[in-house]
Amino acid sequence: MKKLSLSKEYDLLLKQNNICRLNSSDIWAYPNFPHQIVNNYGWKIHISAVLTNAIDIAQRFFNLNRKKCWDFKIIASISELERLNLGYYGNSQVGKFITIYPKPQNVLETLEILHYYFHNEIGIAVGSDKSYKLNSNIYYRFGTLLSDIKNIDHRDKTLHPFKDAQKIPDYDLQHYHKLPSRYLILKVLKHLGPSGVFLGLDVKFMKKVIIRYACKYFNIESSNIDEADRLLSSSNILNTNEILKDSGFENIIDTFYLDNSVVIVTEFIEGESLDELAMSNKLSTLSLKERLNIFNQILFLINKLRVVLVKSF
Repeated sequence: MKKLSLSKEYDLLLKQNNICRLNSSDIWAYPNFPHQIVNNYGWKIHISAVLTNAIDIAQRFFNLNRKKCWDFKIIASISELERLNLGYYGNSQVGKFITIYPKPQNVLETLEILHYYFHNEIGIAVGSDKSYKLNSNIYYRFGTLLSDIKNIDHRDKTLHPFKDAQKIPDYDLQHYHKLPSRYLILKVLKHLGPSGVFLGLDVKFMKKVIIRYACKYFNIESSNIDEADRLLSSSNILNTNEILKDSGFENIIDTFYLDNSVVIVTEFIEGESLDELAMSNKLSTLSLKERLNIFNQILFLINKLRVVLVKSF
């Protein structure tokens, strides 16, 4: 589609959704309902887009926001989006197609919704923000919402969330381009394309560990949940207080991003898995009472996980 046609279609889309500039010189357009922002600082979320998918992303966002009613602003035209992504308005603005101002208590929920809703879209990296769960077009940061009255927001990701801000687990995860020197790979336990499980050594404590990794978009479901998302969910569950206090679960040591992959490191527990016991015919040598005991332990842990998951929703 030609740029002129894109521009006309985009202008029509904004008009149909009652979204317009506040004045002719503004590069942003706003919905026709009053904003509810009351704090000078807080979390904000950016949806990134390129010229070729901007209309589709905008339309899908408007459809979603009829139910969610988030405060937001959106770039006012296709030509402004082009200038924005070229750095015409400064490098700190690149990629910020839509800016969402979620309620302080709903930031994590909003990020989760947007992450899966726009999971497969492409965008331009927002340099002042963090990508949420390796998403290529959902970014977030803690910064100025109304006015920088303390003169502390320099858009360089050094302004840390205030103590009363909602905690975002993803925010604390480190991003690496190579495996930290703290961990050594000793043996490949399982390797399936863009995912794998390794036996490793934590040289900091000189203990064996299990290192699992999964690349983004691998083994993706129709719900847009992929293997990387599942690893992150495992990490979050293992880090809950209820699980940390239970000796029946493995202890989690570390979680981080390695380029386009999620990596979690857990303790190494001596023993054999059920698969290994079955394949070696050792299960058949156990008494009925011993097998029931194993089954009851597994059932107890599954029920505990179910309770933790229910509480998290």
